[in-house]
Amino acid sequence: MTTFAECMAWTAASLDRQIEKAIEDNGLFLADMGATDDEIAAHVAICREEGVRWKAEVLAEIGRGLRDWDAPTGKLQ
Repeated sequence: MTTFAECMAWTAASLDRQIEKAIEDNGLFLADMGATDDEIAAHVAICREEGVRWKAEVLAEIGRGLRDWDAPTGKLQ
């Protein structure tokens, strides 16, 4: 059986991969649109900061849901 810690670690790693893929795709899109390297780097930096906040919020909500199966949550639905 998977422990809570293992589940959360797996989920965190999955979110990291998704965030990095989204940032990479955004960078490629911006490059295709003619953005400069500096503009892309600035955008990537902002996205990484937002990604850290988003990941923390998502993990907190998932963790809450896994700890209490009866806890109602609209955020996961």
